[in-house]
Amino acid sequence: MKRKVTAALTALVVLALVLWLGALAWSRHEVQSRMAGQVADINALAGVRAINTIDRDGFFSASGTLRVIMADNDADAPAGVIDWRVAYGILSTRFSGQGDIRTRDGKALLADELSKGEQVDFDARIRHLSHDLTLNARFPDTMRYQGLSGQSQNTQEQNTQAQGMTLLFSGARLGLDENEQGLRLDGQWSELAQQSPQRQVHLGETHWSMLFPADDADQTDDTPEGRPGRLDSLDISDARLQRQGGLPLTLSNLHLEGSTHHERQEFSYLLKAQLGNAAFSEQQLGSASLDAMVRRINEPAARALLQTMGRDIRQRWQNARQQPTQDNAGAQGMAAGDVRDSNDVHDLASLMTPWQEAFFAVMSDSPQVVVHQLQLESPMLDQQMHLDGELTLDGANIKTTRVEQLQTSWGRAAFKRRLDGQFTLHNAPPLLALVAGQSPDQDTLELAIRKGVFLVNDEPWFLLN
Repeated sequence: MKRKVTAALTALVVLALVLWLGALAWSRHEVQSRMAGQVADINALAGVRAINTIDRDGFFSASGTLRVIMADNDADAPAGVIDWRVAYGILSTRFSGQGDIRTRDGKALLADELSKGEQVDFDARIRHLSHDLTLNARFPDTMRYQGLSGQSQNTQEQNTQAQGMTLLFSGARLGLDENEQGLRLDGQWSELAQQSPQRQVHLGETHWSMLFPADDADQTDDTPEGRPGRLDSLDISDARLQRQGGLPLTLSNLHLEGSTHHERQEFSYLLKAQLGNAAFSEQQLGSASLDAMVRRINEPAARALLQTMGRDIRQRWQNARQQPTQDNAGAQGMAAGDVRDSNDVHDLASLMTPWQEAFFAVMSDSPQVVVHQLQLESPMLDQQMHLDGELTLDGANIKTTRVEQLQTSWGRAAFKRRLDGQFTLHNAPPLLALVAGQSPDQDTLELAIRKGVFLVNDEPWFLLN
């Protein structure tokens, strides 16, 4: 009898072991297939190549290195390097490792240049039954960038600006969660600060997230605005901006929520925002909230614009690295080009010149800004104001508009005549009514834009020149 029981138990143990090993082999195959698919997806991107090298391939665990490089055969181009480890499991598999950006000489951008030997630490888990993925990445606690030294080959003006600039980035974290509902990205940092001789910018505790719905999600237009798309959120505890020699502007408790909606060949963006308080130096300006929507954006044109910009920026980066510098004339020509580009940075119109056709095509469906409610409350006025209305940009024949036209007074005036808007300001303070040329007891102001003229209660106030 005992022998039968022992034999039965032994058989059960062997069967359980076989099933466990079989399930582990299946999960191992699933993970390797998913890794290969992710590498293939990266290689499908234009101008990018991924190389995944497996250093140790065991039955229970494995390790290797993933390198992501630019596919332009530039040996000097930096590469993203991730040293990964994987521990296979039946129900879930865990990934862990570290990553950095390395140059040809072996230097690591994060560990050697921006922090004290720290890299990006990541930990991920794949659940095999549901195919869910959870990933968490922790950046170096403090990353600091100091301006370029005088060894740069750029102009003296650029060197001066670079030497005086510092960047500080602290407490950065990134999370990714992929399931049947879609993919969610969320991140945070404790401090982001930039300081230069021209300005100081500081962002305090910041949290953001982006939710991308799954491809097989419900495609019906179940809202008045159309099929829901990406969901965004942003929370900033405090922000501070101060120009050289100026007074600081401080914002606190800023919250943003946004979402894209798609209908036929157009998309819209819904935005809700809240600002707890704004202050200019010691003067309290007050709080605000906004419920608005931007709609009638030409979606195919917007996608084409982003693709064109991406290709052009990449091509410029490659050309800049391949420019000959053997003789002084070539070096001087490159320096002159650098000066021109640097100056153009402050001219938005010049920046858009390479993509102007695609840029104006985005507006061909007569985009519209709809303000459902803008609420302003300020201790300076001791009352709460409300604004609602809409502003439309006439997109008829706008594709033929060119940037050089907007750089002339007549071109800007013609473009502004495309604007048509109607807003109502409720509970206007007497001082504001007087400034607008109205009676101080007129607490409702009708604001309009017609043919390049700004009107208050149907009376012209000024030209949009």
